[in-house]
Amino acid sequence: MHKYLFICLTLLGSLTASRADLALQQKADDGKHFRDLSILLHGDKMRLDVERGTNAIFVIVDLGTRDSLTLMPATKTYIKRTGTELKQLAETRRKAAGTNALDMDALPVPAVPTGKTEKIDGLDTEIYTWSGGHKLEETLWVAKDYPNYKLIQPELAKVDAYNRDGAHRNGQPEMGRLPGMVVRVVVSADGEKGTNTLVSAKVDPLDAALFELPADYTAYKATPLKPTQTPTP
Repeated sequence: MHKYLFICLTLLGSLTASRADLALQQKADDGKHFRDLSILLHGDKMRLDVERGTNAIFVIVDLGTRDSLTLMPATKTYIKRTGTELKQLAETRRKAAGTNALDMDALPVPAVPTGKTEKIDGLDTEIYTWSGGHKLEETLWVAKDYPNYKLIQPELAKVDAYNRDGAHRNGQPEMGRLPGMVVRVVVSADGEKGTNTLVSAKVDPLDAALFELPADYTAYKATPLKPTQTPTP
């Protein structure tokens, strides 16, 4: 799941007067599984949907406070965490990882143009490469003439700003700084590859209810572990 979050966010600051809601629909393929991915942006809220068959998870994040809601529609349950709790959790994991966490904490370097081009779904794209933490390697196909990109770009910059203050900011390049829309990305890490393809990017008003806790969801409660029984001698 962690890898798919990186891929998904790769296909994604400040607000501008022409701020628009944004809905990105994507397909992810790691050679073993296919997943439908969605990223929705509405004001200072972001929602990430990851779906595969009957399995789905929705994460709603406040880009300002970093408070999050994780929704599990199969059971209609949720997990709520504050930005402070998530920051403390990230710091605990960072200390446990020691020097291995340093490369993920570094600010991402810009993606680099290769000078190569390719037509993707009728769009002219330029191919970029990028390297990040934990030996992440990415190849990105960037379409400068993607429809409505001037409206999309400020929304992507908001995600970049959110990532810069996060625990894994070197897990993806800054998309808002690219000259066009990323329509395909291939991520390599730990000997594995994943491909994410943009299906659509729509600049339309989104229902604010998509970014709130549904009334019929209840708090998730972990199932208590049963004590280990010791055999009678």
